[in-house]
Amino acid sequence: MSEIDVHEMNTRKYTSELRVQQAEKTRERILDALVEVLAEGVESLSMPAVAERAGVSVGTVYRHFGDKAALLKALYAHAGRRTGIEVESIPRTLDELDDVLRRVFQHFEDTDDLMRAAFASRIGREVRIEQTAERLEGMTQTLRSTNPSIPSDQLEHLARLMFILTTSDVYMQWKDRLGLDPEDAADEVMWTLRAVIRGIGE
Repeated sequence: MSEIDVHEMNTRKYTSELRVQQAEKTRERILDALVEVLAEGVESLSMPAVAERAGVSVGTVYRHFGDKAALLKALYAHAGRRTGIEVESIPRTLDELDDVLRRVFQHFEDTDDLMRAAFASRIGREVRIEQTAERLEGMTQTLRSTNPSIPSDQLEHLARLMFILTTSDVYMQWKDRLGLDPEDAADEVMWTLRAVIRGIGE
């Protein structure tokens, strides 16, 4: 292979990587725009409104997400990336859950009013409801990895408890009613979960 061929291959590779990076930046900008639009309390989601806020064409929004459902589904993963917590990284032990929970609660604390308003909107609530089954499955996998001996019927109840205790709504109760910071709130949640799991094992 000649030096010219090698140079052309490297150039193509660089160009391809650059396009991927640019596409990802555009995708993130669209999702940031979605958060801003939802925070305004809109009753129905308008793709043109999101496109205008993001500074891209409506076609670009559809090219990245296909339809409204796909755009809304991407919102939770987007929030996870903003915290450095990927949705796919399911904790396999209580120690791992402890670490993730502290980062999640810190994110809830650091999240500006814009994000909270977005999830408080009607559409935002619908998105959260749609994500419930997926999150419950993640909780179930964590519990099953932590203690394989937990009976299936109790596993379901425990997954629901874990799900509720780790939501942003409950974190705000820890904060507003009891004055707890993210670390203290995480301590309380983990104490509860460890105590319940220990009780099941006895």
